[in-house]
Amino acid sequence: MPFPNEHSCRLKDPGLFAPNSFRRMTMTQKSSGKKIGIIIGKLKGESKTTTQTMRYPTSDWSASEASADCKKNGGSFEAAS
Repeated sequence: MPFPNEHSCRLKDPGLFAPNSFRRMTMTQKSSGKKIGIIIGKLKGESKTTTQTMRYPTSDWSASEASADCKKNGGSFEAAS
């Protein structure tokens, strides 16, 4: 499902994660200086967190820029609606 203000890059299926282990953070990408929202959680049976999804605000990222970054990270891209 596309989001109106963010491009999305799914790195791992949400079903791999423990219920209620997700949280959202915002970081600045070192190479571009642009903000990225990341959703992290704990994989089932794990104690460390890992990134599940990256979100690119449309105010900072074009669809082509976000798609290229997603591909570099091995994710599945979906442009904002």
